[in-house]
Amino acid sequence: MKYELEKTLKESGYSFLLPIQEKAIPQVLSGKNLFIQAETGSGKTLAYLIPVLEKTNAESNNTQALIITPTRELAMQVSEVANKIALHTKHHIITVIGGLDIHKQENALRHRPTIIIGTPGRLKDLFEQNKLNLHHLKITVLDEVDQIISTGQRKEVDFLLSKINAQVVATSATSNEQIKAFMPSNYEEIIQDTSHINKNIDAFVLKTSDRKHSLLKLLKTQPIEQAIIFTNYKNDANELAEWLKKKNILSSSFSSFYEEKERIRILKDYKAGNIRVLVATDAAARGLDLTNISHIIHYDIPLDTDTFIHRSGRSAHQGNKGITITLIREKDTENPVTPYIIAHSTAYNPNTKCLNNLSIPLQKKKEESNSMILKIQAGRKDKLRPKDIIGALCSYIPFEKIGVLEIQDNYSTITILENNPHLFSNITHISIKGKKRKITFFDNA
Repeated sequence: MKYELEKTLKESGYSFLLPIQEKAIPQVLSGKNLFIQAETGSGKTLAYLIPVLEKTNAESNNTQALIITPTRELAMQVSEVANKIALHTKHHIITVIGGLDIHKQENALRHRPTIIIGTPGRLKDLFEQNKLNLHHLKITVLDEVDQIISTGQRKEVDFLLSKINAQVVATSATSNEQIKAFMPSNYEEIIQDTSHINKNIDAFVLKTSDRKHSLLKLLKTQPIEQAIIFTNYKNDANELAEWLKKKNILSSSFSSFYEEKERIRILKDYKAGNIRVLVATDAAARGLDLTNISHIIHYDIPLDTDTFIHRSGRSAHQGNKGITITLIREKDTENPVTPYIIAHSTAYNPNTKCLNNLSIPLQKKKEESNSMILKIQAGRKDKLRPKDIIGALCSYIPFEKIGVLEIQDNYSTITILENNPHLFSNITHISIKGKKRKITFFDNA
């Protein structure tokens, strides 16, 4: 493994590989076309991101890796992880998704990213406008390919694959012939059993005649850090979240009811701990890497057993423990999925002596970072070149502490490979090309 990548993984707390990663990483590195099937939370993202960063040349001016995701939220999540573990490399990673300014994304493409992460529709649009160059790809990743099909984006992905001659790696939580039709004829499979709930999840059922009363009692008496409550319909999610707010619980619904920017804001607040309870439809059941989820509550019986497994898998990520609780009314016993849930769960006897306060934000431990971001209030419109900025910075810090440099129209950002504000203590401006430029810096946590 490259030193820079290994260093960042250790700094980010990845001290060992999960089983799916141990199996997949060597295979992806070997150049094989690969279909990876594993349960939600098993570590599939790093199983392809680590070899993607290993296989691609950060010094190149060509895009060498394309990662296609079914949803905008997943694209942003993958981008966040990729940028985090690529911190000490020179990789330029960009995200192109619908719902956000396409002109900014076109501008980002002009800066020759080595890795592109995006959604099928936006990628197809950019390719047809000759803004996306796929001639030098080494690897294409189809992340959560089962969702690509279920969300009706197969044609767009088929179009993109027809323009690409590169290794194909696909990940999925489920498998069928339609999904595997994406793969080249010479692909190999890595399959982790996904027919049961993650062994680190304790599954319970709670029989009730009043779901709202039982739900509120659970939320106020159980040791919940953060929870997701699943409903089958977005209107129910909205109504239930509003009711919980009136009960002084920091909650929000999450579904296709919201526009893209609002969904991004909700997820950001949830990750920050400002939302303790997310009331979601199955739009949140797969793919999203949300940590600190201690409890999954099925307010509605899932539509099938696969959905029950994947909903439950939102907890117990990366080897952690989790709890899933299904609320069952008398009429739910007629649901064909209910017998499966009961057979794989035990009766829940809540400890009502434990008082929990979900009206205050979750205090998350701040991640320490060994780098910081320096922002300069000048960019391309000021005719700045990389060597101009690097030359100015070398008056204050050694060259080897200068990381990734990105020049935008009106500003530039530089990753400084040391989290030490004293490097620029009492300095608010630096001189570049004979003119003082305002600077600010912030943690890269």
